[in-house]
Amino acid sequence: MDYEPFAGMPNVEYMYRTGRGSTYAHLPGSQTIRNRSDKNHTDKSVGLQQKSGKTIYVDKSATSALAAWLQNPDAATQLLPELGPDGKPTGKAQVKLLEDYGPRKTGSVVATVPFATKPKVGLYPVEIFKSESPIGDTGRGIHFGNNITEVLEGGLGQKGMARGAAMGSTRGSLNRGAGDNIGMLNPLKLAKGGFIDKPHAGNNKLI
Repeated sequence: MDYEPFAGMPNVEYMYRTGRGSTYAHLPGSQTIRNRSDKNHTDKSVGLQQKSGKTIYVDKSATSALAAWLQNPDAATQLLPELGPDGKPTGKAQVKLLEDYGPRKTGSVVATVPFATKPKVGLYPVEIFKSESPIGDTGRGIHFGNNITEVLEGGLGQKGMARGAAMGSTRGSLNRGAGDNIGMLNPLKLAKGGFIDKPHAGNNKLI
């Protein structure tokens, strides 16, 4: 699976490939469009998928921590940015309970992980279409991608020529670089994107 489907697509900041062969276009506002490969997938549908509301990048342990709760059909959960005492995002994502779960009460934070807003080799994309996962749901509104194996800067011209240069195989890092804006991780501020639910009254902003 190559990058040709992204040829001529405007405003592509990065393109990257993951371990199962899917490729992604990373757009302004930390949104992505996935070109889905059928490699090692049980679902054989392929091709361009819907643009995400937001996409964040985490390491393997963080992926496991988020998925364990968001894909749990017995727990009602929501993925949110963590806010510091000053009300500003800290650069970490957290999973909160939307209903009581065993001894844990509504609003309890059950997982907190650091994330990046730009793709790096070794990190995993988490595409957010719907940040809430009610009881009975298995996190269908969030797509957990595979490890990133290649990152290219820029997009493709109309003739499929890469406009940017390869970024190499540097190990993934969660350190934010110049230009990252964690405060923009609210898909409700975007004009277009995935199917994003409105936040419950009193909740923090959605990622």
